[in-house]
Amino acid sequence: MPPVAPRRERARRRLGPPDRLGLTAAAAIAASIVASIGLAACDQNAAQRTEENYCSTVSAHLTDLSAPVIATQADIDRVVAAWRDVAATAPLAVQEEWDVIVANLVTAATLDPADAEALQRLADAARAAEPAADRLITYTQATCGITIASPAVGP
Repeated sequence: MPPVAPRRERARRRLGPPDRLGLTAAAAIAASIVASIGLAACDQNAAQRTEENYCSTVSAHLTDLSAPVIATQADIDRVVAAWRDVAATAPLAVQEEWDVIVANLVTAATLDPADAEALQRLADAARAAEPAADRLITYTQATCGITIASPAVGP
């Protein structure tokens, strides 16, 4: 009878090696679950979802929303947190749009850049999300007088 590998070792072999950012498949799944829970929790705090709070939060995170500087995992985490912060304050009029955009951002942040098929799926999702992004840009400009730049769509 062959020796039984410890549980962690079996899981590591099943999930495969970490991607270039050191994130394992398990970490990517955990990040997606945390994002979903975080967005659901935001729905329960309507007091945060005022136009004044939204505009203030957009203003505070404008660089990370429009022209983020990303060189490290810490930069990725900071940008994702900024987008989540803004989404948490989004008025109900644009909540769905923020949910779509943040979900795409979380997916992009956990993607293996060597996986061409995953990159293509992300590019397709980004293109499909363009109406939501356009609505957020228009709403934020009209409501706050702030322009969120529309980032370029992938490949």
